[in-house]
Amino acid sequence: MPFSRREDSPSEKTVLELLSRSTPDTVKDLPRKDDILYFQGDEALFLYAVSSGEVLTLLESPFGDPVLWEILDRYDAVGGFAILLGCPYPATCRALTPARVFGYSRQKVWDLLRNEPGLFESLAKGIGDRFQSFLSRLVYAQKNLEDRVLLGLLYLYRKKIRSAPDTSGPVVLEITRSLLASLSFTTVESTIRITKKWESEGWLDFPERGLIRLLDIRHFLDRTSYLSMHESPRAARSQEKWDSRMNPM
Repeated sequence: MPFSRREDSPSEKTVLELLSRSTPDTVKDLPRKDDILYFQGDEALFLYAVSSGEVLTLLESPFGDPVLWEILDRYDAVGGFAILLGCPYPATCRALTPARVFGYSRQKVWDLLRNEPGLFESLAKGIGDRFQSFLSRLVYAQKNLEDRVLLGLLYLYRKKIRSAPDTSGPVVLEITRSLLASLSFTTVESTIRITKKWESEGWLDFPERGLIRLLDIRHFLDRTSYLSMHESPRAARSQEKWDSRMNPM
């Protein structure tokens, strides 16, 4: 099987389990950054799952630069919205780092969904969760610059701890400030200015080009606890779960 299960949300576990039950119809290597997996508007032939590396999706716009939709890494699925609704891919997908993806045909996905009650709902829920995350960013696009950049960092942090939940020390995010600016709906210049300010405050730094290191996680979570539409990691009902992640035995 190309995938093994890991500790994710229930919807993600189910989708990964679905994909691992069948052999991929195609395997695509994206050896260079910015290699294209598919373009916005292309016919949706496959649901893809990231085997290694990272890809990102971009919404093309006739009015300016493309809007960064999301960053996807190992085990993430991309193209599910188009496969479920039978529409073209709604965004362009390209490599952020060298990557390999497995592709599952529309027919194979639907055959598996028909044979597994509840999988359609689980796949749709996973897509809905990602829309919710994007809508959170759209809401805060009207807020002050610091909130927008913080929300971009929070999005990346949550993806990072999902794949490495036992991290108790500093967390390193693999992203340039240019990409963080796009993720946060602001300019590169503003992102550099704000992150330099935070560096002077001592809770993040830049160990090398393309990396942002969160040095004080509790300070970061306190700064971001009010930003997301999703349940905050600092909320009382989830405090115990997050504390166990922050302080593994």
